[in-house]
Amino acid sequence: MALRFAILGAARIAKPALIDPLSENPDASLVAIGASTRERALEYAMTHAIPNAGTYEEVIARDDVDVVYIALPPAGHCEWSLKALEAGKHVFLEKPATVNEAEARVLVDAAKKAGKRLIEAFHYRWHPLFRRAVEIVQSGQLGELVSAEAEFSVPIVRNAREFRWQASQGGGALADLGCYPVSWLRQLTGAEPEVTSAHQDLEPDGIDRRTTAHFSFPNGLQADVICDMDPEGGRKPPRLELVGTKGRLDIDNPLAPQYGAELKLTLDGQETRETFPRRPTFAYQFDGIVDAIQSGQPVWTEGADLIANAAAMAAIRRVAATG
Repeated sequence: MALRFAILGAARIAKPALIDPLSENPDASLVAIGASTRERALEYAMTHAIPNAGTYEEVIARDDVDVVYIALPPAGHCEWSLKALEAGKHVFLEKPATVNEAEARVLVDAAKKAGKRLIEAFHYRWHPLFRRAVEIVQSGQLGELVSAEAEFSVPIVRNAREFRWQASQGGGALADLGCYPVSWLRQLTGAEPEVTSAHQDLEPDGIDRRTTAHFSFPNGLQADVICDMDPEGGRKPPRLELVGTKGRLDIDNPLAPQYGAELKLTLDGQETRETFPRRPTFAYQFDGIVDAIQSGQPVWTEGADLIANAAAMAAIRRVAATG
């Protein structure tokens, strides 16, 4: 039977992340949109041809919804994920899943008790480009990993409606941008880092404009994470560099290869370049999640991984605050 989805949050991200890929998947349907007001939900429903609209509570309570996709600002993730799980729904949750490690543990525990899935939306992880990168690293071709650098810096417009510039909504460079490079490094290495140093440039309300951190992994890999919502010189392509004793891996745009990306592998001085399909990361992700829920197979970004990514970001904040 096709999975029936509902959206919580009349957000821009819902179109590429759910509405578009769902329209191409015969095993899924979109039943309803929930927003902070019925009026906002109705407007969104009309724009995107969604048959039902209501408040968050009304949508979660529907009997014809199997999966709730939560596209709210991070500060609302824990509350509404818990309510959806308690109502017997699976939860597909925008990143970052929570604003702190404690909330991540609460949600994962709640999902286990409910017997439902709680999956964090790290769309990059499903694309052939990143799957190829994982294959290269875990095959040992690079030898012992020595150093890495991962950056996602992009200008975020400052205005009253932009939650990423609001501490109360769980915004900030680390939460919105840095969660990706943290996840990239963890997924590639299959290990958890120790944060040995970190720095955050804070706004008056405490939001981090820029965050940098240094990771030390158990195998000796030393890695730097960089994220910035107001980068000098403007937008920078997301990038990932990984150096080992036998070679080097460079990826331009590991975040969204559909906009153009290249994987460059250098071994023994010989360089090879690989390109990948322009099919959106979101489409691969959506198909994978539908299949995982229907089959019961685990995925990369749930359970212990969801907690571990939140824990790594919490460690960055803690080290930056204490020096």
